[in-house]
Amino acid sequence: MITQPFKVIAAFGRAFPLLFSPDLRLFVLAPLAANIALLALIYIVALSYLGVAVDGLMAYVPDWLSFIHVVFQVIFAILVGILLFYSFSVGVNILAAPFMAILAEKVETKLTGKTFDDDLNAQAIMAMVGRSIQRELQKLGYFLPRFIGLFLLSFVPLVNIVAPVLLLLFSAWMLAVQYMDYAFDNNKISFRLMRETLREQPFLCWTFGFIMMLAVTIPVLNLIMMPVAVVAATLLWVSQLDGQYHFSDLLTQQQKDRPTHVIKDTRR
Repeated sequence: MITQPFKVIAAFGRAFPLLFSPDLRLFVLAPLAANIALLALIYIVALSYLGVAVDGLMAYVPDWLSFIHVVFQVIFAILVGILLFYSFSVGVNILAAPFMAILAEKVETKLTGKTFDDDLNAQAIMAMVGRSIQRELQKLGYFLPRFIGLFLLSFVPLVNIVAPVLLLLFSAWMLAVQYMDYAFDNNKISFRLMRETLREQPFLCWTFGFIMMLAVTIPVLNLIMMPVAVVAATLLWVSQLDGQYHFSDLLTQQQKDRPTHVIKDTRR
């Protein structure tokens, strides 16, 4: 467990050259285009309403308090920044999910020689798009009530002292869930079983999440961190999760509940 943070750092280090290899380079372009387009749209809309909102509030403020105009601007800028972060993350994740699922498949195949049942024909791609969007909605349904609960705790006396720390840890956990889930989903592992498995290695998940939280604050780098995170997460799946935790046993149990799921692996 102590070595898990170093393994995560190593995975991110390997992800960059692997992602920009000739056969995977194309998968940088789709999320990059989605990031730029959605970010530009959100900022244009947000900035256009920011000034209107501040001016509207100042209309109710006496003239002798006009100096707090700057305070209102700062408060609204912070609120807009928070809303932008979460709306941007949710929107891009849903739009790019099918591309990221294919990227995770390609990386796993490149590393292990494993092949998947679905050929990338039109029908298989449409099925993957539907499954990916459904999975993203599952993540959103998991995230929202817990985030709201932690947010409300910040208003409870005494408890609000630790609420920011809990919210930070939960945010890091959710980033790990978000990007590690692609490899799990490609291998037909349920969202519930994926969460149970990741809970067994919290340091791995938190390190992954904190690296992503830091990386997305760096301009330009944050535009390509989504595919980088998917590649790093798939590397961790191959090196830590699929082998070390003997997923064949877990899959046997899951297939009893969902017998239609079949995984073809040339290594076995």
